[in-house]
Amino acid sequence: MGIVHVRTGDYRTKYHTDVDCPSLNGKQGTYMGQESMSEEKAKEQGLAACRHCKR
Repeated sequence: MGIVHVRTGDYRTKYHTDVDCPSLNGKQGTYMGQESMSEEKAKEQGLAACRHCKR
């Protein structure tokens, strides 16, 4: 398992393997940045894999 990226703030339901994913960086009104963590930790937090990211 590798490092993934997650949004900080609201609308945090997915983890992203592509740092340039529009779903990670979109919704500028609610975007408060992003953080990196292990994929395992993201899953433990209840986050699911983004379907739009390139693997």
